[in-house]
Order: sequence, then structure tokens, then C-alpha cells
Amino acid sequence: MAALPSNFLRLSIKPSCNARRASLSQQRCLSTKREGYQSIGSFHSDNVEELIRLPNDQYTPPALPFDVSGEGVHMPPHPSDSALPFANSHRFVRAYSRLDRESWTFLNHGAFGLALDVGLQRANSWRDCLESQPLRYFDRHLLNHLVHSARGIVDFVTKTKQDAGRMREGVALLPNVTSGMNAVVGGHARCRGKNALAFYYDTAYGSNKKMCQAYHGKQNAIAIPFEEDYLPLLQKVSSDRERNNANSEAAEVFITALDATIRKHMAQSNCSKSSISGALLILDHITSNTAIHMPISAIAKFAKEEYGMLVAVDGAHALLSLPLDMGSLLSTGNAQDDGTGNVDVYLTNAHKWFSSPRGAAALFCANPELRDTILRQPAVVSHGVDDGFFSRFLWDGCRDYTAQLSLPAILGFWNAANADTVREDMQRNMKEGVRILLTHWYGEHSAEAGLTLVPLGLHAPTMALVRLPSGGEANADRKSSADAKRVQDLLYENNVEVPIKCIRGVLYARVSCHVYNSAAEFERLALAE
Repeated sequence: MAALPSNFLRLSIKPSCNARRASLSQQRCLSTKREGYQSIGSFHSDNVEELIRLPNDQYTPPALPFDVSGEGVHMPPHPSDSALPFANSHRFVRAYSRLDRESWTFLNHGAFGLALDVGLQRANSWRDCLESQPLRYFDRHLLNHLVHSARGIVDFVTKTKQDAGRMREGVALLPNVTSGMNAVVGGHARCRGKNALAFYYDTAYGSNKKMCQAYHGKQNAIAIPFEEDYLPLLQKVSSDRERNNANSEAAEVFITALDATIRKHMAQSNCSKSSISGALLILDHITSNTAIHMPISAIAKFAKEEYGMLVAVDGAHALLSLPLDMGSLLSTGNAQDDGTGNVDVYLTNAHKWFSSPRGAAALFCANPELRDTILRQPAVVSHGVDDGFFSRFLWDGCRDYTAQLSLPAILGFWNAANADTVREDMQRNMKEGVRILLTHWYGEHSAEAGLTLVPLGLHAPTMALVRLPSGGEANADRKSSADAKRVQDLLYENNVEVPIKCIRGVLYARVSCHVYNSAAEFERLALAE
């Protein structure tokens, strides 16, 4: 990722309020040299479109308007040298102190996340600031600090200064991915008209399917029948390969499913290949229900080169759990830009694996034309809609923005912990957690093949579906969603929180493993089932 400014983490330890106010008055050089309102509506803040675009060496972060010395958050010590599974988990337990670990076995981080103490404390400090003088908070602090949050996220998901500069022109803060996806899908239907087509895999997040049907109409919202028709092929992919972005065999299964669905649509509709150009394809970087790590780069490349499709990625589970690089993922729309990707819009949540308080997400689009067409209208139209891309999404009414304001503190935490090391720990621990379950349920020498939904290397690094020993068979003794609910309710009654999924008539536990989870929690799940 691109290097954060050297003073980024020090924002958490500013000394006194008087010193901060003096510093703040010196920093407001953008607006004090001009007359009239500089930002959206009648907010007394600096011009956020200028602030978001400034290079890091020209940008001065806004000072916090409160003292944070009493927040009392636990920052992780220097990373351990141990590469053993779960060796470092204890280091992070205090950082998630709200979790009732004495009462609960919690292996469901992937559902709604779990917030770090450092983020909760920072959000609470902002709420206290708001209530101490609401107009000062909204008029003079909020927007400048939201810019600071967005700049930090951009640096976290880019690797070069050039990419970071380009992404700052195409970033938007959101309350959640669902809000941003409404803007994407709704904007596509609005711009393309009554013949607009939207394609999605049937493993997609449920609300995305409903959006396509609502905005495009059920006839033009086309599901790719992956789970029933192609998942068995994915289950046979070699399990000794590395992560599936480099797995051409897995990518070929997804691409075959997409191509067959498009060709079937063309045959049934008696339309030409050119009618698919401009159609929207929605991909989940990590599928929610099945925890599959989709090879989005390969699929997007095929969709764009073969059919001229627009590609939007729901990366709700990706921030922190995957080493994101927007510079290589996103398309600029300029064929002469070498090295850019084929994804047109990427959205990600901060409340899941990044562990922010709920209410923070980001959208990235490097294509100026798409920003001015499909993304011209956010899900909620408000003051900034005509003032630039960042402004357009920044303010959607009077609500709690403190989750977004807490992002710099959380960025400081993960950078202090070393995000790359954290990812390695989570992936290593996930593999060991699956091994524990398989050993208890199927014996010491049980093979992975067939006992996880897909080979473990094709699952997300932090989530996997492990077949229950009483899970049924795909062709005989098929289970139902009612069976899944019954098992999950029984586990819940025993204080084990883990979702049970019914996929093709078989029951699986979808286990999540964040950096704070322990081997003992997987042992308790194994014994509970």
C-alpha cells in the first residue's frame, strides 16, 4: 500500500485544545484567502474537492478538536516472530474488549463484523464533540475530517503515489456498500434505458440481486446459474494451487458460466453480441453465503474484452482481509493506460474485516466518464450532488458520521500491527481452524477434499464452509434451509455463534477467523456439533 503521511498516527495524540485551535486556524489557508462559502451547501469548511486531491506532501491534516489522551485504547505490541497458528491471537484480544468471550464462542465475524476498541473510542469522542456544540461540529469540523478519512483509505488500498493521486479523484465515502451499489445499479439502469441488462452470479449477495431486478426489471436482470450448474466443477479444481486470483482453472469455471449464460440470453432474445456491450456485470470479490474468493480480475478481463461489459465489484469482505491494490484492479477507461485493470467500480465495507464501527464504506472509480454518467447521482441526493464526485456522496443528510470519522484511528492501529502480517496470521489461523474441525468430525487423517465447499485455497482467506458430519448428501438425504436454521439455533442455544448454510442439499458451517479468534473456539464448535 502507499505510504501514509508520517504524521498520520500522531493525530491520535494531539496535546491541548488551545494548541489545536491555533493550529487549525493556521491550516485553513484554502478558505481564509477567499470570500463566501467554499464547500458544499452552506457548510463553513474548506473546499473538499481541493482537499481530497492535494498530494500528500502538500496536504496538512486537520487537528482533532478534542483531547484523545483519555481514550485508553490498546495498541498492539510489536508483531511476534512466531509463525505458528494462533500464536499471535492473544495480542489482539484486548483490542476487541467488548466481545463477551467468556460466554460466547464467536466464529461469525464475517456477518456484521466486530469493532476495534480504538474505533469505538474515537467515534464516541466525536459524538461528545458533536453534542458539546452541534453547529461547530457539522459546519466547521465534519467535512474536513471526512476528507482526511478518505485520504487514509486511499493510501491503504494503493501502492504508488501515482495510483493514490488517481484514486483520490475517484473515491467516495459511503455508509455501507448497499448504498453505493444502489447508486451503481440505479445509475446504470437510468443511463442505459429500458434495454439495460444486468448480469450477476446466483451466488451474489442477496440485496444486489434484488437491486438488479428492481432497477432493470426482472426480465433484464439475468442470473448466472453457478451454484447448481458450475459449483460441482469448482469443487474438483486442484486443491494444491495458491490463491485463486492466480488459479486459471478456477477462473475458467466462472468464465464458462458467464459466457454460457450470455449466449443463452442472446439465443432466447434473438439479439446480437453487440447488444451485450455496456451491460452491467456484478461480481462479489468474496461471496457472502458461500465464502468463495472469486477471481475477479480474470472474469472482468473476459467480460470487458469479449463483450464490452461494465464491471462492478462488491468487495464488502475485502478491506484488510485481502491485499487490495486499486491501481491494478481498476480501469481508467483509457485504452492507452498500461497496467490498469478491468474493474470499473469497486466498493468495500470498513465495518467487516477492517473492524470499524458500523456505518463506513468506500467506493472507487478511476474512470472519469463513468463518474459523470452512471455515478452522477448517489442513492441519496443532497447538497453536494453538483459540486464534484467526492462531494456528491459525502453528505446524505443529518446522521451519525462518526464511524467514518474513526477511520484514521483504525488505520493507525492496523499500520502499527502491520496489516500484511495480520493477513498472514488470519489465513494461517483459518487453515488450522478448518483442520481442527475436520479432525474432530472426520478423523485424524481426514482429507480436505470434499469436506469444504470448495478447495480451501478457493475459499476466502478468512472464511470457509466446512461440511457438518450430519450434513446430508447432494443426491440423497438432501437437507433444507429449515435444517440449517435448526442446527444454527441449537448451536446458538449453546452459546456458539456460527452460521449454518445449506448448499445443494448439504449443510456447512461457515466459519470466520479474525486475528483475535483462538484455537479453543474451533475446538468448542467441533465438540458442540
